[in-house]
Amino acid sequence: MIKKAIIEEVTVIVGEGLDVLKRAFVWMDRGHFEYVGEKNPHPQECVRYRGRGLLMIPGLINAHTHIGDSFAKDLWIGRSLNELFRPITGLKHKLLNSVPKGSMIKFMRNSISDMIRCGTTTFADFREGGRKGAMLLRKAMAGMKIRAIVLGRPDYYFGEEEVIKNDGMPEEKIAEAEEVLGVCDGIGLSGPNEYTDRAMRELSELVKRRGKMCAIHAGEDSHSVDFSLRNFDRSEVERALENLEPDFIVHMTQATDEDLGLASKAGTPVVCCPRANSVMGSGLPPMAKMARDGMTVALGTDNVMLNSTDLFREMEYTSRMIRALERDSSAVSSKDIMKMVTINSARALKLDKEIGSIEEGKRADVVFIDMNTKNLDPIKDPLNAIVHRARPDDIRAVIIGGEIVYGSIPRLA
Repeated sequence: MIKKAIIEEVTVIVGEGLDVLKRAFVWMDRGHFEYVGEKNPHPQECVRYRGRGLLMIPGLINAHTHIGDSFAKDLWIGRSLNELFRPITGLKHKLLNSVPKGSMIKFMRNSISDMIRCGTTTFADFREGGRKGAMLLRKAMAGMKIRAIVLGRPDYYFGEEEVIKNDGMPEEKIAEAEEVLGVCDGIGLSGPNEYTDRAMRELSELVKRRGKMCAIHAGEDSHSVDFSLRNFDRSEVERALENLEPDFIVHMTQATDEDLGLASKAGTPVVCCPRANSVMGSGLPPMAKMARDGMTVALGTDNVMLNSTDLFREMEYTSRMIRALERDSSAVSSKDIMKMVTINSARALKLDKEIGSIEEGKRADVVFIDMNTKNLDPIKDPLNAIVHRARPDDIRAVIIGGEIVYGSIPRLA
C-alpha cells in the first residue's frame, strides 16, 4: 500500500452524484481518500503522480456473479434456463460435481484477474456447494487484492412436490447453513421455488442472528413465475420479500408492477443482469420502471459460463437496452447507468459508507482511464464516454485500498 499519494491535475468523477471535476487533486492516505478538490493540499512526504490526461473513476462493483462456473464457458448455447441451472439436475450442477477442484480454482482465479483488469474492485458472488464450495472461492482469491462478498448456501433444495408442503429445513441442513455463514458474508439462494416459506423464514432468522446478508434470485423467467403463481397464488418476488426479507433480489426480469411496488415499499434493491437474461431468452428487466419507482438498481454480470465479467460491456448494453425498450433516447442518463456499477451496487451490498464513490473518508478504490487512446480521444463528455465507448484496454491503472493492483501511473519528481 502507498501510505501517502497525491494525484495531480486529474479529471475525476467525484461524489455520489458522479460530478465531473477537472484538474483536481486527489490525496490518498493509508488506503482512504483524504482530500478531493481543486486546490493542491501539498501534503508532506507524499508520492506525487501525474494525473493530466487521465480520467479517475470509482472502482466498479459487480453486484452479482457466479464465477464458480468459469470452467464451463459458452456451454449454454441453445439450452434453456432449467436445462442449465436447475439445482441438482441442471448441466451446471452436474459439471460442478465432476470437475477437478484444482481446475475450478484455476479458472475462478482467472476470472478474478480478469475482473481487476476490467476495472472491477469489488464483486458479490453466489457460491454453490455449501461450506466446501465457499472455501474453493476463498482459495481462488488467495493473494488477490480485490474485495469480495461471498454469499454461500446450504447444499439442499426442495423438490416441486416438497416445496408446497411448507416443511422446514432439516436440522442437519440448518447446521450446514451455520457452517456456511462461518466462512461467508451471507447466504445467496437459488430461488423461492426451491424453498418453502417456512424454510426461507428459518434461513432469514439465522442470517439476521449472525449479522450477515441474504439475497435471492427471483422473477427471472416466465416458467418459474408461473410455477409460483400456480402453487402459491403469489409471485416469487412476493414470497421472497414476505419470508426471506432479503437484502437484495437478483433479476426480477419478469417482475409485475405489483412486484415492483412491493420491493420499492420494502426498500429492497434489485440487481439486474440484462446480458445474461438476453442470452437465455428470459426477457429484459423493466429497469426504467424500477428507477421511476425509486428502487436502488444495480448491475451484475451473472454466470461466467454465460458472460464475461466486463462491466463496461454491461453498462453499454444496459444503456442501449433501456433506450430501445422505452423508445426514448432520453429514458436514462449515462450518470444513472454508471451509478448502477458504483454507488447503487455499494448500497445493495451495504458498503456505501466505505466504497462506491470518490469522496473523503471512503476507501481508495479507483480506476484510471487514459483519455488519449485512439478509442476515446477526444472525450467531449466523460460519463457518456465511460458508458458507451470505454473498454478495458483504455484502463491505465486500477487501485484497490490505496494500492496499485494493475497497470501504472506516471510519477512526478
